[in-house]
Amino acid sequence: MKRTILLIFGILMMLGLSSCGGCDRGTAFWKGESRMCVDGVQYLQFTSGASVAYNTNGTIKTCK
Repeated sequence: MKRTILLIFGILMMLGLSSCGGCDRGTAFWKGESRMCVDGVQYLQFTSGASVAYNTNGTIKTCK
């Protein structure tokens, strides 16, 4: 019984961690947004989608 529960838990963890953007969307759910860097551009992940991050002067926010 314990082995079966551990196996199911392990499978669910693998599926959760391998889902595309699942962790970022989960963080966005709890914090309101999640920030990520792709090819030097900062993006904001929300539960309903993603957007490029902008500086206050309207330019695209870059990251390292």
